[in-house]
Amino acid sequence: MSAFRLAFRFAQVALRFLSFSVVLLVSSMRVDAAAGTDSLDLAARSPLYEGDGGASCSHFLADVLPWERRGGDWRDARGKLHGEQPFAEAAPGTSSTSWDVTGLVRQWAEKGVSRGAFFLRPVSGSGYVKFSSREGKSQSDWPVLILEMDNGRRQVLKPTADTQLDCSTRRSLGTLDALQVSGSVVSLVQFQLPADLSARRLQSAQLVLSSLLAPRGKDLRIGIFEVAVPAFPASPERRGLAADYPADEGIATNSDVVFAAGFEEWLRWVWPWEKNPVGEFDVVSADWDRRFEPLVGKALRVKIKKGAHYGANLRVLLKDHGGEVDELFFRYYLRLGDDWDPTVDGGKLPGLAGTYGKAGWGGRRSDGTNGWALRGGFFRAFPADHPLHGLTQLSTYAYHADMESAYGDPWSWPGALLQRNRWYSIEQQVRLNTPGLADGVLRVWLDGRLLMERQNLRLRTIDALHIETVWLDVYHGGTAQSPYDQHLYIDNVVVARRYIGPMAGRPGGNAGK
Repeated sequence: MSAFRLAFRFAQVALRFLSFSVVLLVSSMRVDAAAGTDSLDLAARSPLYEGDGGASCSHFLADVLPWERRGGDWRDARGKLHGEQPFAEAAPGTSSTSWDVTGLVRQWAEKGVSRGAFFLRPVSGSGYVKFSSREGKSQSDWPVLILEMDNGRRQVLKPTADTQLDCSTRRSLGTLDALQVSGSVVSLVQFQLPADLSARRLQSAQLVLSSLLAPRGKDLRIGIFEVAVPAFPASPERRGLAADYPADEGIATNSDVVFAAGFEEWLRWVWPWEKNPVGEFDVVSADWDRRFEPLVGKALRVKIKKGAHYGANLRVLLKDHGGEVDELFFRYYLRLGDDWDPTVDGGKLPGLAGTYGKAGWGGRRSDGTNGWALRGGFFRAFPADHPLHGLTQLSTYAYHADMESAYGDPWSWPGALLQRNRWYSIEQQVRLNTPGLADGVLRVWLDGRLLMERQNLRLRTIDALHIETVWLDVYHGGTAQSPYDQHLYIDNVVVARRYIGPMAGRPGGNAGK
């Protein structure tokens, strides 16, 4: 290469990196206009929820946030998780029951807790009692929290939510008019605390519940504990081979990289699409109507049209890139458009597969001999009253040898709750099992943090099945069609034999808002 061409090439790379750095700096300084309902302050988004996706025996929020222990998590008066020392206890009365919860409410006031949630469970005796919930017909029977201040001021608070956890059902029971407490059922009651509540000036706090029927059993005493809201995973960010390639420039030259591409030159792209292409996709560097901001240069814009299912159905065939393998890492960047809102159904996203045109999609059930697929997925949007409304929950949509449903098993990615108008690094690792053994592995990283790991998978029972394709799939449904046009964006795809990680200079992808 001549000195002139070498200098010209160096200038191109430097200019691209400079552009990348400017975008990084500007984005890091910008207050995201899309915050609001899409803000990811999970601590503020975790009130007790009574709807169908609310608290149950297994989850604080169904399909999203599991309890650490089935039957719910609580913290006792010593601060111990699942401890046995209640903040208060009392024998249930025939008409009502009162607990002195001053110590717990003072603790909340000192910590600045805005919503306090009580956990009611038996501490001795046997039997059960049923109290009126806030769904009861008469508000005079609702649970109340009575606050007495040192100046004589008295406040009577009604609950913002209440429910019971019964492990005989998978359902959320927040809409029942009763709160049962027994050896197998516990109840949760949440109150919005006054913003000016002072721990120093709080004289007393009484929790009072009205009985729907006289208590049954012998010597039953009910303890008051604090609801311990479970946390989303918080693993450290992991750097990978991409850390050595700012903006992924030159990453394709790494000996462990099987395939790498952005969307700068669409006509030179090597994605082979089907003979009858489906969906609507193009390459853009700007899309002001949907507040799009580039990651690095151009990106693939995918549109799911109103009344349609497909946005894109593109594939990289491994036979064209060194041959099929049994373990692979696949990273891409994803941004949900300003109009993204899957209100009627979930759908599919990119992942790895070995369908061989036989099984692994559309109800073509995997049996270990005919094909498999571990595509990404997204769940239906959370309803307007849900604490996580405005965020999109991601998952794996799995066709495997032990699948339970003919149409794929959804495996949620804990903590993978995506905002609109923000770039995310998504990486999936698949290691196929040894035929005859259940030793397959699936791992998922979001912004370089491990969110989900499944081991002991059986994807195949014969040696003929491998990782056949990187499947760039965007599909709405199920069976439901998109109720309106909605968009997402994909960029900087890398497929490799070892962990890739987020791009250098963009920790976790957070700067690309």
